[in-house]
This record gives sequence, C-alpha cells and structure tokens, in this order.
Amino acid sequence: MSAAWDGAGRFAAALAGAPVSPPVAGLSFVDPWLLGDAGTDPPAALTKACRDHALDFAFVPSWEPWAARAVPLLAEAGVAALWVVPGVLWTALEAVGIASGLRAVVLEPLVLADPLDSALETALTAVARGAIAGAVAIVVADDLAGDAGPLVDPAFLRRAVFPRLAALAALAEDAGLLALLHTDGDVRALMTTIAAYGFAGVHGDAAGGRVLSESLASARAAGLTALGGIPTLALADDDTARAAAVRARELADNGGLVLTDDGGLTNPAEASALLAALDTVRGR
Repeated sequence: MSAAWDGAGRFAAALAGAPVSPPVAGLSFVDPWLLGDAGTDPPAALTKACRDHALDFAFVPSWEPWAARAVPLLAEAGVAALWVVPGVLWTALEAVGIASGLRAVVLEPLVLADPLDSALETALTAVARGAIAGAVAIVVADDLAGDAGPLVDPAFLRRAVFPRLAALAALAEDAGLLALLHTDGDVRALMTTIAAYGFAGVHGDAAGGRVLSESLASARAAGLTALGGIPTLALADDDTARAAAVRARELADNGGLVLTDDGGLTNPAEASALLAALDTVRGR
C-alpha cells in the first residue's frame, strides 16, 4: 500500500454510489490475533494486515482496550477506521435476561423501556469516543434478526428500537461520520426501515449467506450500501474462498456492495483464506 492510499475516501465514495476500482474491501470483526503471532500488538497487527493487502477499512470494536490506539495507526496507513458501538436491543435483552426480555416484547414491552434507554446512553457515549478518536464511520452492532427474519415483532422494532438507533446515527452525522448498522440474519424486511432511520449501509451475515443476492437487492432498493459478500462458511479452503470472492466481486461491480467478511471468523486459516481471496479478486 502506498503512502497516498486513501481508504477513507474510497470507502466514502463507494457508500455514495460512485464506481471505485479496485473494489473497496476491508475487514469486519476479524480478531487481530488471527492476523499475526500471539505476541503481536493488536492495533499493529490489524494495521499491518490492512497495509500489506491494500485494504480500505477495518472495524474497530470500541469496547476493546486497544481501540483508541488503532484508529490513528490505521489512518496513518490510509485505512478507514469503522468504530463499532453496541446497539440497544440486544444489550437491553441481556440486561433483563434473553428469555425474559423476549417475553416482555410480546407481553409487557414497557418493561424494556429503561433497559433500552440505558443501552442508548452507553452507546451514545461510545459514538462520541469514536468521533474524538478520529473514526471515519460508526457501526452500530445490534442483532435484530435470525435466519428466518426479525427476532422480534417488526412493529416493536419500529416503535421502540429504531428511534433509539436513529439517535446514534444522528450523533454520528453531527460529528461528520457515516452511520452503518451491523445485524446478523435475514433483514430484507427491515431494509427500508434501516435507511429511513439514518443509516447509509448495512453489514451482516445475510442469514449465513443463504440470501446474499436477495439481501443485496433489498439493500440497493432501499438506498443502502451492503458490506459483506464473503461468508465465513466459504473460507474453509482457498478454492471455495476464491470462488466466493469472485462472486462477490461480480456483485460489487454492479454497485452497492463493499467487500468484506460476515464477521464470523474464528481461526487464522479463515483469516488467511479471506485475505488471499481478496488479493485475488482485486488483482494483487
């Protein structure tokens, strides 16, 4: 990667719908320990991987003790730091107990009002920290769906969850940052809502990659950029990984898709396969 590499500019251009070549690519929830030996400093390992493979962006989980140190290192290498903050739904459900929280959504939703507000305050603080650190975008991580669609009644999401998520997107916008949403599962039914509440893009696993093309089409129709295209299940070996990356490149060439993993990597072999596949489809 040259000193003039502008990952932040390339990433912003892609989210604005402009053609970018080679296609914009980066790392989502890839633990830095998967990218280097166990003695490597996490921010240094993350930055080195991005520099060595000419990547445009990397997720930086705000809750990691090394997060604030990673942002300037990435920026110096021309890499956009996407600052990940916790959302509100899953945090609130964990606060009251997942099973109890899911029952409350149906039977007594007001029980969740205070936990949701508390989660929002925590997340707003995290967004502010990301702006101070110099991040390019905020990624709000809130798992709203499973393989079969939304985890809870979409009406509850629109009434109680998305207005709070919108406050996070608004704070990011006020700071001059892009706002993105991460959620697992099949969120095709929520794409227009995600866009309406202030988000420019969406990252997730597209129900394990099962509905990737349909999910991408739904995102495009809503005016969202999708981040993903390379599911973890495709990283079992290099040939499968390359095939998945080639397919993702074909989708990205039509616009609306930024290449990255789905956030499920668990071992160094998967990380290596991902980086090799991205190199291949970007002509490196």
